Formats: sequence, C-alpha cells, structure tokens
Amino acid sequence: MRENYLSDKAQFFAIGRVALIALAILLLDVALFRLLFAQPNWLPSAHLAGAQMASFMAAAGCGSLLAVFGRGNKQISLSPRCQKSSISRFLSWLILAFLILFLRGGLLASLMQMASLPPLTAQILSAGFSAFALSGALYVVFYAPRTGFLAPERLADTAFLLMAGYAVLLRLFYLGAPELLFEEAYYWNYAQHLDIGYLDHPLMVAWLIKAATLWLGNIEFAVRLGAFMCWFITACFIFRLTRDVFNSAVAYRALALIAVLPAYFSFGFFMSPDAPMSACWAAGVYFFYQIVVHDKKNAWLGLGMALGLGLISKYTISLLGVAIVLFLLIDKPSRRWFTRPEPYLALVLALLLFSPVVIWNFLHDWASFTFQSQGRLSSEFSFSLPRFIGNVIIFLTPTGLVTFCAILFSRKQLLADMSAIKHDAHQAGQVDGHVAERQPLRDYFLLTWLTFFPVAVFAGLSLIRASKLNWTGPCWLAIVPLMALLLMPKSEAGKRLGNPRSELLAWCCRAWMLTLIICLLFYGALFQWLSLGFPGAHYPQNMHLIGWRSLGAELEKLVTELTQARGEELLVVGMDRNKIASGAAFYRTYAIESGKLDRRHQPSQETASEHLFAGVGLMYEFWFPLAAQHGKSMLLISNKPEHLQTTTVSERVKTAGDIHELVLHKNGQISGRYYYRVVSGYQEKSTLGAGQYE
Repeated sequence: MRENYLSDKAQFFAIGRVALIALAILLLDVALFRLLFAQPNWLPSAHLAGAQMASFMAAAGCGSLLAVFGRGNKQISLSPRCQKSSISRFLSWLILAFLILFLRGGLLASLMQMASLPPLTAQILSAGFSAFALSGALYVVFYAPRTGFLAPERLADTAFLLMAGYAVLLRLFYLGAPELLFEEAYYWNYAQHLDIGYLDHPLMVAWLIKAATLWLGNIEFAVRLGAFMCWFITACFIFRLTRDVFNSAVAYRALALIAVLPAYFSFGFFMSPDAPMSACWAAGVYFFYQIVVHDKKNAWLGLGMALGLGLISKYTISLLGVAIVLFLLIDKPSRRWFTRPEPYLALVLALLLFSPVVIWNFLHDWASFTFQSQGRLSSEFSFSLPRFIGNVIIFLTPTGLVTFCAILFSRKQLLADMSAIKHDAHQAGQVDGHVAERQPLRDYFLLTWLTFFPVAVFAGLSLIRASKLNWTGPCWLAIVPLMALLLMPKSEAGKRLGNPRSELLAWCCRAWMLTLIICLLFYGALFQWLSLGFPGAHYPQNMHLIGWRSLGAELEKLVTELTQARGEELLVVGMDRNKIASGAAFYRTYAIESGKLDRRHQPSQETASEHLFAGVGLMYEFWFPLAAQHGKSMLLISNKPEHLQTTTVSERVKTAGDIHELVLHKNGQISGRYYYRVVSGYQEKSTLGAGQYE
C-alpha cells in the first residue's frame, strides 16, 4: 500500500545513510587489506587472495550490521519483508556478499594483470567498486521495497536481468585474468598462420582472434574477446525469438538462461569455434521462425547468411540446416517454400560464404573434410552414451535436463500455458484470434524439432564413438524459449493463469532460481581460484596452462641463452599433439610483448609439435613439414621426462643433451613440472649410429 512507502524526505535520509555505510565499508576494507598484505606469514598460500577476501568479508559484515542495527531516522526502519526471517535475510546477504567478492576479485586481478597496477592501488579501486555494489545491495534489500522503486510485479524481471548482467560482468572482469586453455592457445596459433581454412576447424575462430590481437596485442583478453562479443549476438537473437514466441517477461528469463547456463557461459568466455557457431545457430533459429510463423520471405537471406557464417565457424551447424529441410518437408504449410526462389537464394548465399573453406580443402586434398568425416567415423569403437548424458548434465545442469524432459513429457500442460499467453496477446490486440489458437502447437513442434534432431544425431553417434563435452552446446538454443517459460521464481508459481500443473513442471518452477544462483557462485569461485587463488587450495599439476606466464618468460630466456651459446637458432618442439607447442608459442610471445625480454622475433614460427617424431600434430604438420626441419637443432619440451628419451627421438637426431627440469609456480604454489632436452642434427629418417649422445 502507498501508506507503507517512505516519504520523500525519508528516502533522502535512507540514501544518505547507505552512502555513509558504503564509505565506512570502503575505509575498513582498505585498512584491513593493508594490514593483512603487510603480513605475508599470516596467509602464506595465495597471500593476495586471502588478504582481499578477509578484508572484504569483514568490511561487508560490519556494513550489514550498521544497516540492520544502526540508529537512524525512525522513518527509515527496515522493510517488513526484511524483518520476517533473520535466517533468510542472513543467507541472502551472504550470497550477495560472495557474488560481489568474486566480482571484485576479477577486477583486482585484471587491474594488476592488464593495467600493471601495484596490488595496493588495484585493491583501492576494486574496494571502491565493491563498496558501491554492496551499498546498492543494501539499498535494494533493506529500503527499496518501501520506496516504490520496484513494483512487485517487476521484481522477478529485474532479478533475471540482474543475473544476466552479473554473469556478463563476471566474464568481462575475468576475461584476461586466467591463463589460456590449451585449445585457446592452439587457435591463437591459427591466427599467427592466418589462412582461409585449417585441418580440424574452419577459419572463423582464427580471424576473430587475429582482429582482436592486432588491436590489443597478444594477451589473454584479446584472444577471448571474440567469444565475449559473440555471446551478445547469441543473446540478442534468443531474446528476440523468445519475445516473439511469448512476451518480454519470458524473454528476460531466456536472457538469464543464455547468460548463466554452463554451455553458453563457457562459450561466451573461452575462445573456441563454438562461440561464433552458437551466434550463427541462434540467428538461424530466429530467422527460420520468422519464415515459418510470420511468412517473412526476406528472412531467408538472414538464414542463408547465418548458415554460411556458421559453416566457416564449425561444420556442426550443418545439422541445423538438415533439421530445417526436414521440417519443411514434414510441415505441410511450409512445403510451398520449395516452389519459391528465396530458399535457393539463401542456399547460394550460404555456399558463397562457405567457399573459402572449400577452396582451402581443394588445395589441400580435401584434408579437413576427410578429417571431420571419414577420420571421425574410422576412429575406434566406443560406447559413450553414459558420458554423453553426463556431458549434457554438465552443459545444461541437472535442472536443465529435467526441464527438457518436462517439455517433452508434459506437453499438454505446457501447451495450455502457451495458449494462455497467446490468448493474453490476442486480448491486447497483438495477434489475431486464429493465430492465438493454432500457433502454440506449431511453435512447440518447431522449437522442439530444431533441438531434438541434432541432439538425437549426437546421441546416436555416442553409441559407437567417444562423446565430446561441447558436442550438443549450440543444439539447445532452440529450446531455450520453452525452458524460459518454466523459469519462474517460487513467489510467482501460483500466478500461472490457473492451469493445472504436473509435479514435474512445478519442480522446475521451484528449482531454477536456486540453480542459477549456484551456477553464478560456482563460476565466481572457479575464476577466483584460476586467477588469484584461494588460501590452502592447491592447483593440479600441469593443468592446462596454469603458471605458464612465468614459464613462457623462462623458456624464452632459455632459448635466447642457448641460441647465443650455440651460435644457431633452435626450433622449440612440444612433445605432444599440440598443447605444449601452442602454450609455449603464446607465452613466449606474451613475455616478449610484455617488455620482460628485449629479443624480437615470432615464437609461433619457431615452435613445432611431436609430429616431427612420428606423432600427430594436426595443423603443425602443415606449418612445419618434416623435410623443412632437416639438420636443425631443437629444444624438446615435455611434461614427462621419458618422452624425451624414446627410441623415436634417438633415431631422428644425431646428438642429444641431458634432461633438465622446469618448475611452474602460480600464487606461491607449484602448478606443474616440465622437462627439456637439447638435440641436434634432426633428420626425418633414422640416424641411429650416425652420432653419439653428448
């Protein structure tokens, strides 16, 4: 009621009180951090992380006590909602505090890593940000319900928008903080050998990385920037699709799903071909919906462009194209498009965009097409359906998988909800009556078919071949609008238009809010651990490229010293398929460009893989042909010393030196061990007996 709202004067005092609390939080945070940071013996492991976590949580706790128990104007007493349950209020505040803690940890890490600010300066700036965020949370939790700032019917929409915004900020703040994954470093090497095609993937990922690194330099932030931007394209098309199918309220929920679900959160952070392909997949689903439901012939050009750009991102999007053709055959009203020119113009446009990849394959004996088709199918038999299901659970969360099952098996109740929403749209004059009656079933069939078909193909493939984690990631985009219909907070569950609801659908309604919060907390904790670390939490040995910033500088220094001592250039060789070579090339370049070393050259042109020693090197086999390395001296690197003294190594070099160890460190902890050995006189054929070991 309006009489429960605060007066304008009381609102002014509330804002002033919160501002004073924010100032107190900032001062206490900075003071405690300086005290703890000056005593490294108190927190010997991950000292910086421990200091910033302890100072923030202590300051946040004091701020909350001031908000709850501080004396102030009687008119600004707490909202009745905030007085009902002290346990609920405490848990809510604790969740908010941890969310802000992880967000400010990313800002702190980025300021130190990218802006090269000293820890104390970076902490002051991040403390200012967290104090502002914390004071905003204070105002919203304790005072906003009594100011009329948020209408009750808009609280859920606002909550979902805040979740989406938080997920975007979390990815942005940490984008350049953790080291690259092995795969990201490999795709960076694509960009250093820029081409119109590659063996294991098309060209898009390489060109996106090249564009960003030319602008920002060879840093982690630039490598991942393309994935970050592609997420906005994905989110835009799914938001518009959901709003078209339902309304803005459901679209906000779809936006939260796209922002927080593990599949799309990861695609929007880590650089891979899945990032641009997901954007194209979302665009393809949106444009096809416009064609089928709204009869928009111009949308065929958008669909052709989406499929063409998707094909130069990753071949998997061809499954969406097949699903579209099959839908046109199955859906009787849609068959008329086969007699129209627009679909064929869209096909021509898609093929034109795809033509660079075709040209590259033609020039390289169809290597990529063979690798992705015949090569995959000829791999060894593996029944991996349980692993496939596990991968789906990881990407969708258990709640997401249950929701997908609910969409399939509770169709009647779901269609009733869809019909009710269409009826409301008809009442508002947004759609015609016959559309409101017939469209829900067609919408349901279209969106479930575009999801079910590609997922079924991968499920079938998992019966005979090993399943991969990222297989089905983009496939779920079409079902997101229907999943969003069930993404309802508990307080709104009883408002669902009076339709009977199965226990399965009711469970989905209750579970989603908690699921999204848990996901956000997990992402924040994971990124904090990968960047600043946690006190007492150790890193697995040789996990991806953790600790390679220091190793890259050490490797580059070692190569420089050996080159000067021997009077000849060394080819660095990572003794695995592509991981070590890719990481060494990137982080040696990173060390050079960060100003730590004066030597100017291109490590990506001087780093090969174990294909030189009868292994598999993927694109390294194209970049470093065996015959071109004849007679070279090499620095072999491996994470296992036995890989440096195999028969294959001894047969292909004339002389080989001793094996030495390199120890990786991150945040004061050992994160891995690598080994190196200098060899000379490389020949692609056996040289056994031609020389002796040094």
